[in-house]
Amino acid sequence: MQKNKSMNTRKMLLWSICLWCISQSTWALTPYRYQMADSAIHAAIADTIIPGAVLCVVENGEIVHLQAYGNRAVWPEVEEMTTHTIFDLASLSKPLGAGTAALLLANENKLSANDLVCKYIPNFHSDVTIRHLMKHYSGLPAYFLAGPMEKTYLERGGVAEDMQARRDFTVDSIARCKRPTAIDEKYRYSCLNFISLQRVVETIIGTDINSYLREKHYRPLGMMTTGWLPNDSLLYRIAPTECIDSTCLRGRVHDPVARIMMGGISGNAGVFASAEDVARWAIWFMNLPMESREIGCNAGLWTDSVTTSMDIETMRCRHTGYTGTSITILPEYKRAVILLTNRVHPKDENGLGSLRKAVNNALVP
Repeated sequence: MQKNKSMNTRKMLLWSICLWCISQSTWALTPYRYQMADSAIHAAIADTIIPGAVLCVVENGEIVHLQAYGNRAVWPEVEEMTTHTIFDLASLSKPLGAGTAALLLANENKLSANDLVCKYIPNFHSDVTIRHLMKHYSGLPAYFLAGPMEKTYLERGGVAEDMQARRDFTVDSIARCKRPTAIDEKYRYSCLNFISLQRVVETIIGTDINSYLREKHYRPLGMMTTGWLPNDSLLYRIAPTECIDSTCLRGRVHDPVARIMMGGISGNAGVFASAEDVARWAIWFMNLPMESREIGCNAGLWTDSVTTSMDIETMRCRHTGYTGTSITILPEYKRAVILLTNRVHPKDENGLGSLRKAVNNALVP
């Protein structure tokens, strides 16, 4: 009887190994899978959904695929896309920027996900924790319109050129705003959560988040193009976004609140980076200890919504950005798929849902 049980156990183990091997081989990165992704991207370019793109795939700690498609700019002059192009990451700034800074501080025991935000921001909603901000369960509105906010700021005597006063006004407005829902009542993806998280981080570090992450994180990882407010020497490599009043935004963040009220350095948007640099960040993230990745995911770099998602069992993570950016991290395959586009150039007219789905169908198990 015992012998039969032992044999059955071995059979089950061998069967499990076989199934695992089949699943791994089924989702190997074959030329056919890359061709599927290529076809989807070329079709999106042909349909003028995007001017161009860069696709980057990481596996086992290395970049195994890096390819540019189409054009970096189509107006006022055509510029060919290159793999070294730098993109406005839009909401990918949340995980790569404020989220990463919060994770670094948590690992140094300088910040806890259970800390009340009002500990760092006076007059903030007294029941909101750092975890609520990062998981988008704070009850805060999704966004503030930059135009009306700037108008109110100026009407109340704000100095147009005083960017720090604009930032303070924005954070104070978030702290005092009426919340559409109670805390923990409903998931609501909110840029205001990460603008607030930025202020928490900057209160702790005593400097701006851009300087902190460049010195503490980006440069040590070799992410030399990454950060807010890119240097003028990099402008020729930056993919322009929307053209407003006959001038294309280039090196200036597309998000209106980040650009108009936060001076380009904002927790919700404004980070610029190349695909290679985003890959370096993904490799760092996948190499974190499980408990740190769990903080990064469960405590909120990635949450459940259309734009962000996280699989608790496998720690799979995904995030998208408004300008046409996305990243998917698959720790069990040691794989990351990064698709960067500037879909809002020259006009903000097209969505990317079908393209992202097609690329994921090709490369994401």
